[in-house]
Amino acid sequence: MNLDFQRAYWEEKLLYPDWYVRLEDELQQLFFPVVHRNPQLKAFRNQVYELVTELVLAKKLPLAHDGPNLDLHRQPLQTIIIHHTEEVPEMSLGKLSAIGLVRQYAYQYLTDNVLGHRVKGQPIWSGHFRAGAMVFFAYHWLVRPDGTMERLLEDAYIGWHAGNWEVNTKSIAIALSGNYEDTAPPLTQIAAVAHLIKDQYSHIPRENVLGHREVKEGITCPGVYFLTDWKETLLNNL
Repeated sequence: MNLDFQRAYWEEKLLYPDWYVRLEDELQQLFFPVVHRNPQLKAFRNQVYELVTELVLAKKLPLAHDGPNLDLHRQPLQTIIIHHTEEVPEMSLGKLSAIGLVRQYAYQYLTDNVLGHRVKGQPIWSGHFRAGAMVFFAYHWLVRPDGTMERLLEDAYIGWHAGNWEVNTKSIAIALSGNYEDTAPPLTQIAAVAHLIKDQYSHIPRENVLGHREVKEGITCPGVYFLTDWKETLLNNL
């Protein structure tokens, strides 16, 4: 598929409530597959994410005014799942929400079955709000390389992050901002994650602090060195 970003084409489609249906071919081919080492495709995706961010901020991308309350399925917290964003560390929260809207929510709405709710063709609803605006974060927390911690979702919200609904209902997702596919995060970032877990989730056993790759087969998130290197560093700081 052509990776020459045509802003007018994408913007025209994104102004419809069922934009994800109109763009289904592009989403299936270019956005849903996991990609690590394709700079051209990642650059194309980023242009779309920036446009989605812009349209959501300007209230031009139609969103639902109500929808199913999936957070009724929330269970007692048992697990911490560690992720990395695989994006630049300074990525804006608006862009991170746009990525969730495109890659998690649009994907699920195209299946036309969200826990028994028929949703395909309807405007997307997350039921998650931050600072008065609806958001589409997959994670509950974002931790920057300098140790700054930002809450994205309230604990009562179920984040669509693990690729497994049952895990989602019982877990908190903490994402390290940055791409750690082929390297370890800085110690300041690892220490901040440990501090966050101790401060907010001390009741969760350390053996239940897991990488995304440990709960979903076929992926490497939060990076190829998580299990052999920095997971031990993280656990030793708990």
